[in-house]
Amino acid sequence: MRNKWIVGIVLALVIIAGVVAAYKLTRTPKGAAGLSGMRIEATFLAYGTRPETAAEINVGGTMYDETGTALFTITKVTSAQAEEDSFDSQGRIHIVQHPILKDLTITAQSIAPKESWAFMSGADKVLAGASLALYGDTWKVWAKTLTVRNLP
Repeated sequence: MRNKWIVGIVLALVIIAGVVAAYKLTRTPKGAAGLSGMRIEATFLAYGTRPETAAEINVGGTMYDETGTALFTITKVTSAQAEEDSFDSQGRIHIVQHPILKDLTITAQSIAPKESWAFMSGADKVLAGASLALYGDTWKVWAKTLTVRNLP
């Protein structure tokens, strides 16, 4: 009878250890203490954006991740006519301006300090070259991250 209790307790400890290990492996990384506390400034390129969406992205606005957590404050927005490829009658390619769509360059500063070598946006890392979904109060754009730099 005593062996049954010991086997049960050992089995329960193994299950608890497995749950704890799975939790530690699946949560977002927390970096070294020396890197904590710095914020970042990131520049994003939202290409091929509809004009009505572009009009909703304003300086001072907040950007969120897919869970609704506020991540960035927009500090600068520049707009340009979107460019697209076009072929002429001889088959040569040319870059022409799209009559409707806009390319937006959005500069934003993180609200919270970063906690690891990469700033997390939901399940994605904000790194130069990464494509991210950016969310505002009434808008969503798909953007390419152009630059990321640390702020004091």
